[in-house]
Amino acid sequence: MDQRPAQAQALRGAGREPKGRPDGQRGRVAPAGADQMSSFLGKPFARARAHDPGGHRLLGLTEEGHHPIFGPKGHALLASAAGGGKTTCGAMPWLLSLAASEPEKATLIFDCKNGEIALQAATMFAAKGRIVRIIDDMNTCPGLAQFRVQLNAFGSASAAYKRDPREVLYANETITHALLEEPAGDAKNRYWRDDPRGKIAFANNVMLARNPDRATPGAAASILSDPDMMLSLAEIEAEEGTPMLQAQARDYLASIGHEHHPQHMTEAKRALRHFAPGTLLHDAGQDASITHADLIREGAIIFLVGPMAHMNRLGSYFALHINAFCDALYSGAGALRVIADEFTNIPLKSLVESLTTLRAYSCEVYLIYQSRSEVIRRFGKLECETIEENCIVKQWFGFSSFAEAERISKAMGNEHAVATSLSGDSHGLKTQTNLSLIKQPRMSPAELMAMPRTHQLIHIKGLGFVLALTVGQHHIAPYCDLLAPNPLEGGVLQSDPKITLVTPDVPSSTRGGS
Repeated sequence: MDQRPAQAQALRGAGREPKGRPDGQRGRVAPAGADQMSSFLGKPFARARAHDPGGHRLLGLTEEGHHPIFGPKGHALLASAAGGGKTTCGAMPWLLSLAASEPEKATLIFDCKNGEIALQAATMFAAKGRIVRIIDDMNTCPGLAQFRVQLNAFGSASAAYKRDPREVLYANETITHALLEEPAGDAKNRYWRDDPRGKIAFANNVMLARNPDRATPGAAASILSDPDMMLSLAEIEAEEGTPMLQAQARDYLASIGHEHHPQHMTEAKRALRHFAPGTLLHDAGQDASITHADLIREGAIIFLVGPMAHMNRLGSYFALHINAFCDALYSGAGALRVIADEFTNIPLKSLVESLTTLRAYSCEVYLIYQSRSEVIRRFGKLECETIEENCIVKQWFGFSSFAEAERISKAMGNEHAVATSLSGDSHGLKTQTNLSLIKQPRMSPAELMAMPRTHQLIHIKGLGFVLALTVGQHHIAPYCDLLAPNPLEGGVLQSDPKITLVTPDVPSSTRGGS
């Protein structure tokens, strides 16, 4: 087998049909003229070559020859406006190619659009022998309940407490900053956020000291919502707790008479409002029998599911789970590939800041968003630049912003062209042709704006810009015939196989839910 990088094989014309018998048997030569007849008829009897992605993502197909382009390993991003095929031609082909090989490596998918991806692929992956886990605390996909698992969203703090209670300080800081974001340029009002964060950390530490497995967001919300319980626990911990709990309890007792105490308590409860008593997420994780690290170690395909109607409000819920997965990675749980669809709806500033280090812990993050301006608005200009600098593969499924098209056109550079001009003499029949060497953009902003839906622009570090064909989930055999209907798009795309991928040989006894 050719061991050259997969993307190099695609760009250099790899993927030719193997010669020999159509049935694939060896030792006998095909009859004379069979190859010519097969070629004349478009090779109707030739067997399609099954490609092994080898852990690489399928990006698209070359314009000439329609050979697959597999991206190198590393962080990546994809930009496309709404309806541009981010899921059909982006997230799904990535997932199918990652699931086709390296079954020992886990894959996490942000599936916050009513479980759109899970509903199509979860049952199929389980039938193929892959371990499928779905985090669906709001019962978004009741039909996939057999794959559902209970996870503690405060899992990073529980894991830190079990490793070394002295590490809980850092886990709590990450958790509370996910619940109460720190806006840029507002240091003067930090007091109004730090005090509520401290109260949330105290409530969580109280639960950790009693039962780390029951220290969930719902438990912390219950403590904060009951002033009498909060006071009683603070008085007990001030006398009997660990040095950390004693300090936090005394701080809480001292703050009770402060004029801002009611406001701080209200803000702390507001940060945990999604987990308050009586809400859908209040009991989430209380019966957890598995951890984020366990999912990574078992090489599961993990769907983090949520309702699209509340996607913009549930950012902190998703962020808590992502923080727990990151903590598991830093603790050596194993390899993880993250497909972050619509990632700008989730307050993952800590994940953006960790892009530079996660690669060393066998984690690759693939980010999907609608526009660059949206990333800047959500995370900031410097953070947007950090994302672009750490993503070695960039894809654009069309352009809808004139400024973005102009920026990319400029980045693509110029190419030399020959300009001709014809001049004549009005007093005679003499004409003169002039040739000159000029520079022109490789693709003008107008050309980028007019790029058809069947095409995409790819930039690969070390290779440059590539204009390629998009590939959809309905183009990938054998999976295109096994996917379930898409509930959001209304049915199944008509199968049109253009590439065949291998399927993992995993014992079927290992699949299923918890």
